[in-house]
Amino acid sequence: MQEAYRRPLGVTIIAVLLIIAGIFELVIGGIAIAAIFTAGHAVAVHGHTTVAGVIDAVGGVLGGISIVVGIITLIFAWGLWALKRWAFWLTVILEGFSLLRHVFELIQPHTHIALIIAGMIIPVVILLYFLVDPNVRHAFFHR
Repeated sequence: MQEAYRRPLGVTIIAVLLIIAGIFELVIGGIAIAAIFTAGHAVAVHGHTTVAGVIDAVGGVLGGISIVVGIITLIFAWGLWALKRWAFWLTVILEGFSLLRHVFELIQPHTHIALIIAGMIIPVVILLYFLVDPNVRHAFFHR
């Protein structure tokens, strides 16, 4: 008989937060594209077609990046929700890079040490949770 598995609560919380962040990115990207194209149109109406083209291109790229980030975030959230192994390893890698980035910030001049250390807390907690909690490893690797 196959053993029933449950998604650990922490993984569920992380996945839901990523879903919210992904939707937010999609909405912001859509709003940015609409606003930039409206601004570009307003500039073009006044005869500045070259400037309007540049505004449209830059705004389209920036809004498009936000939309792509939103889509990738939603795919990542689905991977965690569905307990896909690639999502486990991607979480470990991304949080590891985040932690390394914060460590690098510590050695930079004119840094706010308290803010950097505060920013290190979440990656450390997530890394420890994913790597130490046997329920998390079991959920991702023994289904």
